[in-house]
Amino acid sequence: MPHNDDEGAPAVDAELRASILAEAVEIARGQPGGTLATLHSEDGTPYVTFVFFHMTDRGEVIFGSQPGPQHTRNIVGTPEVSFLIDNREILPEDWTRFDRVIVEGTAKAVAKDDQRYEDLLDALRGKNPLAARFTAEGILFRVEPRRLMMRKGVHTERQVLEFPTED
Repeated sequence: MPHNDDEGAPAVDAELRASILAEAVEIARGQPGGTLATLHSEDGTPYVTFVFFHMTDRGEVIFGSQPGPQHTRNIVGTPEVSFLIDNREILPEDWTRFDRVIVEGTAKAVAKDDQRYEDLLDALRGKNPLAARFTAEGILFRVEPRRLMMRKGVHTERQVLEFPTED
């Protein structure tokens, strides 16, 4: 059963988990960019920015950056991030269809010699070729999800997936 608060999400059966994740990926597929939230490296205050991204079928958020931007410096200092994907462009038409996915997790740079690098970059390229080109010249980040929250519309229950942490 999906859950409504941040306190200890109940275990979700495999079929429901797969369904929630597939819906989240579908929402993400329709959006070119999302909002990345980090903690400011100098004073710890929240910092948000728009980035182009791709969400994998496992709920990972892939995005690129250069070494200099504030969000990159913030991730180096504190890799815990939150990422918002939404379809706010529908609001003028029908605000009750406002869908959103939030991924909380740890952003990690993927080294160019990592066996996953080319596949992840290709996935980003498939969604946004320009973002992939700049990423290839900079840093590819992968947000390892700890929690994914999804809500479709305004009158629906929030669905939460917890992810096992990688060592």
